[in-house]
Amino acid sequence: MRILLIGASGCFGTELINYLKENHKSIIIKFFPSKLLNVINKKKLESKINQIKPTVVINSSAIVGINQCENLYEKAFAINTIGALNLAKICKKKNIILVQTSTHAVFDGTNNSFYNEKSEPKPNNVYSGTKFLSEVLVKSICKKYYVIRFPTLFGSRNNKLMGFVDKVILLLKSDKNLKIAYDKIDTPTYAKDAAKQLIEILTKKKPYGIYHLANSGRVSYFNFVKHIRLLLNSKSKIIPVKDSFFPSEGFKPLKTSLKSIKLKPIRNWKLALEEYIKNINP
Repeated sequence: MRILLIGASGCFGTELINYLKENHKSIIIKFFPSKLLNVINKKKLESKINQIKPTVVINSSAIVGINQCENLYEKAFAINTIGALNLAKICKKKNIILVQTSTHAVFDGTNNSFYNEKSEPKPNNVYSGTKFLSEVLVKSICKKYYVIRFPTLFGSRNNKLMGFVDKVILLLKSDKNLKIAYDKIDTPTYAKDAAKQLIEILTKKKPYGIYHLANSGRVSYFNFVKHIRLLLNSKSKIIPVKDSFFPSEGFKPLKTSLKSIKLKPIRNWKLALEEYIKNINP
């Protein structure tokens, strides 16, 4: 297997590279951060693919976040949607498997249980709209494709951006008091576990289609942060508030926990979180 990974400096891309280096040295992976291989430039994209000759292309390049996408909607549609369209056309032409990353944000967050692969997407902001359109285009163009949806991810990253968990850890280490939403429900997932599960899908040649890659369980952000505080032995006070306390440029879905009905369950988010915190606090 020869993989081309685009969007290599983010959380998922970083953990995927690390996982392959440690566990699957026979799999060749060539990777580029989004800045060095722009999915918008179809000509350069195709030229690079011709040069590398991958059997699998993983598109992890994206503009993420509700506020950023609402304010930069032209850029969001260009990278999240047109970028996926470019790759879908190239991969179909060259008979390459395309893995398109997506998000739990494609759901409206009104479900009191988990969303699975058969749940109906209802995007309701620019971010979720651009990602859902990427799914539609990839499915309609490619014969060999996997659309993989993630919940909120945590893990190492090679870029300088900080995810939600990293920000929380930094504040808790400083014993800062935090206001955290008690009504926002998710399945926080270790990107390392998601990477491992994707490689299993590829190596075992699972049927093409949509897959949810997530740790087991669901939890409110409030209880999730309380567990991080416990693991860090922090003295911070965690104050419960409604998610509406935090302003947003677009609609925010509240309950977006994921599970798969196609894959075997992987470890609970608590076990994954404990390992991650041990890794960054040896």
